Amino acid sequence: MATKGGLVPLSEFASFPKIDAHIHYNTLSSAFAEQASADGFKAMISLCADIPLKGWPYIEEQHRIIRNVQQKTRECKIHWQCSFHVDNFQDPDFSKKQVAWVQNAIEKEGALGVKFWKNIGMELKDGDSGKYVFIDDPKFDSLFKFLTQKGYTMTCHCGEPRNCWLPVDQMTVNNDAEYFRCNPKYHMHLHPECPSYEDQIAARDRVLERHPNLRVVGAHLASLEWSVGELAKRLMAYPQLSVDFAHRMCHLQTQSQGNREGVIELFVKFQDQLVYGTDLMFFKDEESDEEIKKKAHEVWHSDWMFLATNETLTCPEVRGPFQGLGLGRAILEKVYFTNAVERYRIPGFYKKSSSSSSHL
Repeated sequence: MATKGGLVPLSEFASFPKIDAHIHYNTLSSAFAEQASADGFKAMISLCADIPLKGWPYIEEQHRIIRNVQQKTRECKIHWQCSFHVDNFQDPDFSKKQVAWVQNAIEKEGALGVKFWKNIGMELKDGDSGKYVFIDDPKFDSLFKFLTQKGYTMTCHCGEPRNCWLPVDQMTVNNDAEYFRCNPKYHMHLHPECPSYEDQIAARDRVLERHPNLRVVGAHLASLEWSVGELAKRLMAYPQLSVDFAHRMCHLQTQSQGNREGVIELFVKFQDQLVYGTDLMFFKDEESDEEIKKKAHEVWHSDWMFLATNETLTCPEVRGPFQGLGLGRAILEKVYFTNAVERYRIPGFYKKSSSSSSHL
């Protein structure tokens, strides 16, 4: 299947306007932004999250770091999505307080919107019933209504890749198999008492149904990374939904081995709802500036080779070679730049009354 616009020469990689709409900038080093500028990125969006893992700063610290980094960057502008705590879920004023928290982060501190993380659905429990709390819980409705009324964007990470609920030997990509083999605590196949993959997706879909005017970016291919067909069904049913590729490009590469035309069709048919993002993350003092630059460049260049060329490629996450998609210029402009501008209303690029092409 051919795509319109012609192939973009590989020599244009560093000059082609790009936005990485899913990163985690948790270091005060400007090396990440410097490499982004060198590789043609005009902006990045750092997503904050309530992640209780070693090395992750508290939400307030994540907010502080990104605002500090914003002052240092020039050519590649850093933007961000706030997040919120859920440890006060039992508070009778939880809904009211969360709206106030998010409103302050957006309107006073400069966030572009808010991110919901997978702790909702996989960790958070109602203290009264002991049941897991999902994203369609009524306590979140006030926040959804606020975001809709104000026209702000919600990034939504619901659940995990479907591999998380499969035995290791049935997982489709190497990085998932390695991670869950080494981290059985998070391997849901070993914990049948926990909510299912289907529970996570159904709760998210109910939110999309109830709030058709809420602008949503489904992180990690909306946790439908395993099937371009299932993803296409959601993108067709929910026009307010777009998805990013963060840390799931290997799933598209794996599917392209047996269904390259189907993967290309996804990009052609839903070219206005696909947003480039990587999930690159760097933490304070963990890596040198040179290591940061090398890692970022390798990821960005590898993704470009898959999306923009017809080359035969390999990568550690995928079992065996696969061919690049050879997407045309018009689609790449949307996926790499315009869609992020439109979906996140990125300052300096977004113009409400203008056409998509004018942003370039």
